[in-house]
Amino acid sequence: MDKMHKQNMLAGLNEKLFTDLDHILRKQDIQIDRATNTEEFLGHLRDKPYGVAVLDTATIDFSIPEIITRVKSISQNTDIILITEPGMDGGPDSSNPLDSLVYGYVEAPANMKYVATLTLKALEKQKLLKSSAAQRRVSQKNVIETARSGDESAQNLLLSTSVNSLNSAVTITDINRNIIYINSAHTRTFGYKPEELIGRKSDILYPLDDPSGVSSKIYEALVMVGWEGERLALRKNGDAFPVYEKTSAIKDKDGHQLGIVSVIDDISARRRLQQALKESEERYRSFVETAKSAIIAVDGEGKIILFNPAAEKIFGYPREEIVNKEFSSLFPGRYKETIPAEPGRGGDNGLSHLKESTSEITGLHKNGEEFPAEVSLSTCRVEGRPILTAIIFDITERKNLQEQLLQSAKLAAIGELISGVTHEVNNPLAVVIGYSEMLLSEPDLSGESREAIKAIHAESERAKKVIQNMLSFARKHNPEKDVIQVNDILEKTLGLTDYELRKNSVNVVKDLDPDLPETVGDPNQLQQVFLNLIINSQQAMSEINDTRQLTIRSRLKETDPVGGIGRRNVIQIAFEDNGPGIPDSSINKVFDPFYTTKPKGKGTGLGLSVSFGIIKEHGGEIFVRPNEVRGVTFFVELPA
Repeated sequence: MDKMHKQNMLAGLNEKLFTDLDHILRKQDIQIDRATNTEEFLGHLRDKPYGVAVLDTATIDFSIPEIITRVKSISQNTDIILITEPGMDGGPDSSNPLDSLVYGYVEAPANMKYVATLTLKALEKQKLLKSSAAQRRVSQKNVIETARSGDESAQNLLLSTSVNSLNSAVTITDINRNIIYINSAHTRTFGYKPEELIGRKSDILYPLDDPSGVSSKIYEALVMVGWEGERLALRKNGDAFPVYEKTSAIKDKDGHQLGIVSVIDDISARRRLQQALKESEERYRSFVETAKSAIIAVDGEGKIILFNPAAEKIFGYPREEIVNKEFSSLFPGRYKETIPAEPGRGGDNGLSHLKESTSEITGLHKNGEEFPAEVSLSTCRVEGRPILTAIIFDITERKNLQEQLLQSAKLAAIGELISGVTHEVNNPLAVVIGYSEMLLSEPDLSGESREAIKAIHAESERAKKVIQNMLSFARKHNPEKDVIQVNDILEKTLGLTDYELRKNSVNVVKDLDPDLPETVGDPNQLQQVFLNLIINSQQAMSEINDTRQLTIRSRLKETDPVGGIGRRNVIQIAFEDNGPGIPDSSINKVFDPFYTTKPKGKGTGLGLSVSFGIIKEHGGEIFVRPNEVRGVTFFVELPA
């Protein structure tokens, strides 16, 4: 493929341009092969070598940089001449980094005589290079053969040629550090031509404030025994750049120092790569460390090798405690078959259905509590070793919210049912009340019968009142504040819960201030708060076998000055029970959303949170305090 034939060239041109070019170059004994499309053009290049390839870019399917890359990757020694649209000719404003690989650009419409001239020049250049290379090969062969025979001049020539061919920059100075030699790589690295440096101090190649610490005095001492390390160098244009330098003393056969030789490598690219790698690692570390989801990496033996802060929070394990432990230890025992001990081994295992997807699973906290989780698994190979990556979310809050929404839907359905039932019950109840009133109006009714009918009438009225309260509570209400009497709302709420309290043997003690002032509030929302507090107390007291008592108090209270606000009056309602109380560790959490001390399925943890929001919206306070003996007291304070 390296052998070039002067008479062969390839043209990717339309028929007219090809005919014109062929007519001109045939007189020069040059054979032109034509390609009519891109694939044919590249196929010719693969089949045989061409000195020149002329291509009209209007006939190709690739961008200019891509076609240059493809041609050079197939035939590196082929010179490329491109016919392009105006403005795409590789001028000073060109953004194509591969322009230097193109022998010549010709703007369309192309002058084929000019294209032929460029082609002849390119072929002539290749002929000269080929001849020169052959001569150099013969010359180098003679030098090597002569040096091998022990000829000192040939050996010196070979040494000089070798040093000048190094890719590293070489500086040789005398004992006073005056530069006496630089090689070709030195010129490429620093930008100075030999005549600009020879005789000058080597200090010109390094900044005065070189932070590497290699000062002149230390440097002079080090070169006596040799030195190597990283330091800053200075290009001709004033740009500082990092280098790795090795220095050695040049000595004669008697050991006297003649000078210093330095081999210098530009490590800018390495530094940029190191910096890019460092930044990439920092971005990765930042992502892993700040992620809200647990990110866990597991090796081929099922051992945890990465455990981010979110994983520590979700599972309760400190990183140093869980690393190198089994991944399966983060899940209940029933998952032992699903999560194998060595997920990296074997083609199919219990995790195969979870990989590359997101699934729900149960996690196991360090304290033994289970929680719902969402897990996404993926696998990769690092240094040939299989690594399993798990991204895990604790979805407890989402599950609680779904349960609450389901509960709300059930309550709404019950409300609709209550509305229908109360209407059906009210009709026969109205008949009972009406006929009892008619009977009571009879003058001839005996005393015993009258008392019995009075009891029927009174209980029917009480039943009617309970049904009206239930209907009022179940009916949908838009939030609407009005002037209210807190004691009235308490009485209505107790009427709703009377049966449940009596059924559970709860003795209700009412200590309601009859002179309580009116306040402004939403009666339905406040009834919801009071009902929630009464039901919570009744459920808490169901755990004790002793006398169960709920005391409800209302009074006008004067608050203490707080934060620059003077004393003010509030209506305080207290709900005191003698139940088991609330643990100290939980008493400050009872108003948090989804927090509950009730068994699973018995509470959503939203009742007190909603109550807290309602009272705050009314400008009041709600809080809880433990009783001295047993139980707790919930306080509600509303502006008077």
